[in-house]
Amino acid sequence: MSAKAHSADNPVALMSGSSNHWYKVPSEDTVTFTTEYGDVVIALNPSLAPKHVERFKALIKSGFYDKQYFYRVVDGFVAQAGSNDTHDKEQIAPALLADIPAEFTRPLSQGVSVVESRDMFAPKTGFLDGFAVGIDEGRGEMWGLHCPGTVAFARNSEKDTASTEFYIVIGQAPRHLDRNMSVVGRVVSGMPALQKLPRGDAQYGSVIQEVTDNSKIGRALVHSDNHPNYYIQQPKHEEYLSRTNTGKTLDNPFFHDKVYAPRPVDVCYYKTKATITP
Repeated sequence: MSAKAHSADNPVALMSGSSNHWYKVPSEDTVTFTTEYGDVVIALNPSLAPKHVERFKALIKSGFYDKQYFYRVVDGFVAQAGSNDTHDKEQIAPALLADIPAEFTRPLSQGVSVVESRDMFAPKTGFLDGFAVGIDEGRGEMWGLHCPGTVAFARNSEKDTASTEFYIVIGQAPRHLDRNMSVVGRVVSGMPALQKLPRGDAQYGSVIQEVTDNSKIGRALVHSDNHPNYYIQQPKHEEYLSRTNTGKTLDNPFFHDKVYAPRPVDVCYYKTKATITP
């Protein structure tokens, strides 16, 4: 059986599967940031960085990000947002500004699905509830990968210095950041809006010197129970298996040179899809 469905940004035909082929993101783990170019919806995964996810939602509920900006936007890399230390600290609860201990890696979950064992930056890669992760079975560890759309907390050079600022990967996945930043989730809708954000000048570290409404976050909110749920495709979904099989084997009339097949697949390129209509 099949049914029409669409990803949140790019309409596509998806083969329907059993319920275990989709991860239903809890409403309280989805958040929206409004921008001049449209809404950006982020799905959070507390299993990847529980303290950072908790802080992120608390900051959103406090209104911290309302009327703030994507103040550092590096073309082909990341869009960073927050106050850039311009907030009135007297108006914010100290607990929301305190540094958070780094959560670069987490104990390996039994729910992880391995997709690739020949990744360049990890012993294995795969997904936890549709979120891309690196996997080291020997060390019993997993960590969020820096794929396009990944959301993580920014920090200073010292490891335990994340507090309020966050970034979203908008270009080529900077996988050298894996295991060195605390990943909290992924964008499930709104990447086109992020791509339209004004870019910063490289001579200033891509920090925008005079921000305008084009860079502004109108408001941020944590979804309530009456908000439509988002679903993230699991790697056992028929459509995902078909897509990655083509990537590995080049089993398609378009490909003529298959000397190096089967090839490893990059899970950041072969991402699981997100939708509100599984």
